[in-house]
Amino acid sequence: METLDVYLNRQPVGQLVRNAGVLSFSYLHEYLQIKDALPLSRHLPLDRSGTNPVFADTAARAFFENLLPEGDVRTQVARKLGVSKENIFALLTELGGDCAGAVRLLPTGQDPGAEGGYRPISDAELAAELENLPTHPFLADDEGVRLSLAGAQNKLPVHYDGTSFFIAQGDAASTHILKTPITKLENTVVNEAFCMNLADRVGLNVPRATAIDVGGSPVFLIERYDRRQVDSGFTRLHQEDFCQALGVESASKYEKEGGPSFATCFALLRDWSDEPLADVAALLRWALFNFLIGNADAHAKNISFLYADGQVRLTPFYDLISTAVYERQVNNKFAMRMGGQKDPRYLSASDLAKFANEVGIGLRGVKRELLGLVEQIESVAPGLAEEYRQQFANPVIVGRIEQVLAQRIAKARSLV
Repeated sequence: METLDVYLNRQPVGQLVRNAGVLSFSYLHEYLQIKDALPLSRHLPLDRSGTNPVFADTAARAFFENLLPEGDVRTQVARKLGVSKENIFALLTELGGDCAGAVRLLPTGQDPGAEGGYRPISDAELAAELENLPTHPFLADDEGVRLSLAGAQNKLPVHYDGTSFFIAQGDAASTHILKTPITKLENTVVNEAFCMNLADRVGLNVPRATAIDVGGSPVFLIERYDRRQVDSGFTRLHQEDFCQALGVESASKYEKEGGPSFATCFALLRDWSDEPLADVAALLRWALFNFLIGNADAHAKNISFLYADGQVRLTPFYDLISTAVYERQVNNKFAMRMGGQKDPRYLSASDLAKFANEVGIGLRGVKRELLGLVEQIESVAPGLAEEYRQQFANPVIVGRIEQVLAQRIAKARSLV
């Protein structure tokens, strides 16, 4: 039997156990006595009755597996570490020191408050690390570095002070994420930066994000919303994505693979958010915005809850990118069907009505929100596009995003 101690920041929470390949998780009795103790997940609820149940493999795996990178990135991490990509426990042992949110997993007996710090990294060194991410993801096997982020794209958690970059070590928390271009897709860095900033200008809650140059290559830089500056350092804020909250493993994140639907996500939000009315309105805006920019990758792992200031709320939105500009390289069917329709090209007024019914919002309200977004995008997108043309030497991708926006806006107007 092997164990990993589970923490929220430096607070001991419970233990993840592997016994003959089977995972289980239980909270510490001492943690359950804390008045304001947070559950790790809606799917791993606190039980203060004194029975302190053990969560079996299915429940434990659904939460902890979702802390790890996915797909080819996980394969490369596992290969670098010399373990199987299916060995969730071993991967968490190596990478679990700085995950999304405040969850940390450390070998039993290791001090969570062990002195950490930020190792400076020069632009040249950073460029080399980013270039090597496909074969050296998350600085796997670097001494003192234990980093993990979910998702299928190559990315590197860092600390950025506005001028210089640093690698977080030990107890220190990363504050930003760097994402490299997606192989074989044109200029995904500017694409994502443009869509994130467009979202900001039309009123979606998003972190600060931009495209930067590192060693002559474009890189996407985004500030972490699950970090907060405290005095001279940073603390982690607990979060969980919707797949974790629903007990769904990352391999099933798409609806067509058995993953959550819009109806499920809106119902979850009403059940778990401390401000469901505001968060439901925000999620509707997110769903419609993704339709308008042509983002077919808007699945349940791209929505999360943040546990902060005594409340559970919807996090800022992330991973906003126009996939429709890659018409021949990407499957552009909806990650979550709208009113049963899986292809945005054929979305009809009746599909929109079914979608409104599924998410529990009046059709008039859905149409009003859609039309409002259309008008805002028409107002601000041309100016943003011009800014990007001047800043990034007139990238072709911006024109293609504008074409998608025009097509989707025309479709939207036919629906309302």
